[in-house]
Amino acid sequence: MILILNINYMRTDPHAVFSQLLESRDLKCTRQRREILDYLLRAEKHVTAEEIYRDLGRRDSALGRATVFRTLRLLEDAGFANGITFADGRKAYEHKFSRPHHDHMICVDCREVIEFSNPVIERLQDSAAREAGFEPLWHRHEIFGRCRKCARRAPVRKRGNK
Repeated sequence: MILILNINYMRTDPHAVFSQLLESRDLKCTRQRREILDYLLRAEKHVTAEEIYRDLGRRDSALGRATVFRTLRLLEDAGFANGITFADGRKAYEHKFSRPHHDHMICVDCREVIEFSNPVIERLQDSAAREAGFEPLWHRHEIFGRCRKCARRAPVRKRGNK
C-alpha cells in the first residue's frame, strides 16, 4: 500500500506527518527513524543512505544500515522524500517538505546536483499530457551531463563524435 501524504499538512509539522505515516503502516515512530528524518530535513544537499548511516552511526552505534534504507524507502514511497539516481547507479535523497517542485541537472563526473525550475518546460509537459489525454500524477525531470567545472576538464569532443 502506498500512502500519499496531504501536502498542505506537510507545510506545518514534518514530525506529525511522519508519525501519521508510520501509524498508517502499523510502525513505531522510533528515535532512530526520527533522527533519519531530521538528518534529511537538515541536509543542504542530496544525501546518500550511506552518508546518513555513517553520520548518524557515529552517535548511535545501534543504528542499522537496514533501518536507514527502509526509512528512506518509506519516506520516498509516501512522497515525503525524493530520490535521484546518479549515472553510476548510486541513489541520493532530498526531502520534499515545504519545497516547491524543481528538476535536476546531474553531473556524471563529480555527481554535483543542480536544482532548477523552468515554467516553459512545465507548460510543455502539461500541454503534451493534455494532447495525449494523459493525466499526470507527478513527474521527475533529470538531465545528465557535466557541470561547468567538469566540462572544463573534459577532453574536447569533435562535432559528430559521441
